[in-house]
Amino acid sequence: MADQFRSEIAGLRAIAVVSVVLFHLKIRGFEGGFVGVDVFFVISGYLITRNILAELGAGRFSFAAFYVRRTRRIYPALIFTVVATYVAGALWCAPLMFLDLAKECTHALLSIANIQYWRESRHYFAANSDELALLHVWSLSLEEQFYLVWPVLIVLAHRVGRAFAAIGIAGLVSLLAAVLVAGSDPSAVFFLMPFRIFEFAIGALVLWAERRLGRSTIASEGAASAGVAAILASVVLFRSDMTHLEVALLLPCLGAAAVIWAGRARLVSAVTANPAMIATGAISYSLYLCHWPIIFFARFIFGTAANGVAATLVQAALMLIVATAMYALVERRFILPSRTKAPSFRKTSTALALVVLPLVAITHATFLSRGFAWRMPPEKFEFVHRQSFPQDSDRIGLVGPVAVQFVGDSIANEYEYGLMPTLRQLKVNYQGLGGAGCPIFHGAALSKSTRRDECIAARDRALAVLANSRLPVIFTQFWKMYDDASIDDDRNPAATDSRPGSYRKLRAALEVTVHDLVAHGHRVLLVGTQPDPGCPVDLPRLQPGPLPHSPLPCPPASLEQARQMVAPTDQVLAEIQAEWPSAVALIRPIDYFCDADCPVVKDGLWLYSHSIHLSVAGADYMMSRSAPVFRDFLTR
Repeated sequence: MADQFRSEIAGLRAIAVVSVVLFHLKIRGFEGGFVGVDVFFVISGYLITRNILAELGAGRFSFAAFYVRRTRRIYPALIFTVVATYVAGALWCAPLMFLDLAKECTHALLSIANIQYWRESRHYFAANSDELALLHVWSLSLEEQFYLVWPVLIVLAHRVGRAFAAIGIAGLVSLLAAVLVAGSDPSAVFFLMPFRIFEFAIGALVLWAERRLGRSTIASEGAASAGVAAILASVVLFRSDMTHLEVALLLPCLGAAAVIWAGRARLVSAVTANPAMIATGAISYSLYLCHWPIIFFARFIFGTAANGVAATLVQAALMLIVATAMYALVERRFILPSRTKAPSFRKTSTALALVVLPLVAITHATFLSRGFAWRMPPEKFEFVHRQSFPQDSDRIGLVGPVAVQFVGDSIANEYEYGLMPTLRQLKVNYQGLGGAGCPIFHGAALSKSTRRDECIAARDRALAVLANSRLPVIFTQFWKMYDDASIDDDRNPAATDSRPGSYRKLRAALEVTVHDLVAHGHRVLLVGTQPDPGCPVDLPRLQPGPLPHSPLPCPPASLEQARQMVAPTDQVLAEIQAEWPSAVALIRPIDYFCDADCPVVKDGLWLYSHSIHLSVAGADYMMSRSAPVFRDFLTR
């Protein structure tokens, strides 16, 4: 059984990898192609469990031999992919981007990429998936972690004759855990191995079904047809942001299980297991590894030109060429036939360490050196800095007493930096209060966010300091982010308003906050909603690297468009200001940042470092037009 070639499984691999590739190429109609990864997990659960049970039955299972075979199967092609991606990054990426890419390489080599992506997904400044050159290796890290625990479970359960019962229980516990955790931490359910075990278990339980359920021709054809239909329906209908995705994934997983159980269903196999599908299935691992770096660097180097039909076809052809070469020159050199005696565990682990550890040292050194900035000509450094978000080092050097308090989220950092020249002229300092991505007003808390407790603590600290001060306050937030669907009102837990784009909770919480500030003797300057650039801003892509690349275009929004975008929240701020006209002032950034339109690029410099944040150049541009208003507020 373990030695038998299964053409339908090769075809299933082809369906899985093609689905993933089309999803990442953003081909319309394949928005659910990410389920190809789940199909791979089902296949792995079946094959690994099949081989372990076969060897246990023959009395020749060895943990050492198992891990030697897994290492030789997975690591050579993975290492090749990581090294090639690292080299491409060294040639094209700016230091900031190369730093992040090197970190990805380190985590991929250490098989902890999924854990790190989960951790970083919880950060306010987490990168988008399109900004991560090795994001796809999360599934390999997860699978390698699965291999650490699954053989132990199977061996122990087999000793007491309860292998399939243990598999069923493990799968059920994993699925229930995924359902329970998905509401509070969906990234954990996506990235972490315990919440994916049920997919491997579904594949493993096909072995039980093969032993217990007879297969007629009609049953095989029906199961195979239904299974393929379930997978294809998932590819076409699923969306990555759909609710209860962890439960919905049962559909493609059970579909894959049905195809495996059906075996060589003659009619269905004519489509799914023809020579082209079998060949694609053979190179599926290499194709999966190389496809995303090719797409990533094509888009990075050529910009929107990489999204055209011709460019997409070129990328697809390049993927097939590279994957075929990797399979022939890398994969096949290390794959061991099932009856071939595996090299010793010590020899294999030593060889792996001698390759991986020096590579990890190089990639980690790249990270520690901030992306080997020496690769860049000196004249490009200031250009890079001007397009970056203002850092702590940009906001130091002031002397004198604290004369103003900045309150808010990370938007406040832009104004702290921008007002440095004014504060320096006045010979005063400032105090910053709040937290990135946090609503700093009474009773407001992020709804269903992993950062909820962190932001509540930041809110309470800031409000406690303000209660013991009478200094002028510059209050600035990314107001649009705190609509009724995004925040809760701790003062009124029964409030049920949850409409996106509605700001009743914000208005109520801000009104209480401003009332308290005025009552304590503060003067308050509310800074209105910052204009949105109207396009995704990828900071690493904006910065020059050793070799040229094309930043994505971002046409400016018209003044009228910008007014419509900021109107709902600026109206709330205007109503609050009108309640205390002598103590509260309001400045609308749109009145100073925009003319006939709201610029995104000025004099060759991007004014935004992020889709919601101004760059150093952007903050300077804003202050060059509005500094007198802030100075008047500070000197009144």
